[in-house]
Amino acid sequence: MTAATQELGKKKDKEYEIVVNGTETPVDHDTVSYEELGERAFPGHDPAAMFTVSYRHADPSRGGKASGTLVAGESVKVKMQGTEFNVRLTTRS
Repeated sequence: MTAATQELGKKKDKEYEIVVNGTETPVDHDTVSYEELGERAFPGHDPAAMFTVSYRHADPSRGGKASGTLVAGESVKVKMQGTEFNVRLTTRS
């Protein structure tokens, strides 16, 4: 295996450790979406369910914020370790 192939393999094998509702969760990509977080926090949830998603310790590069909230259709870039998400089911009134 050449050095270039080894380097490519390292990039493909990157793993990020995020925390969703207090549980460490590995992901293989650096950007996570509102929808993905809903599924990770509440697997098999009602497709019409709405969530409140807050985050902190995100990667602020590319114009993002280190902390904030996400709504449907949004995503955030995560750090290699330590980006935390709080995902709650939201009831409609």
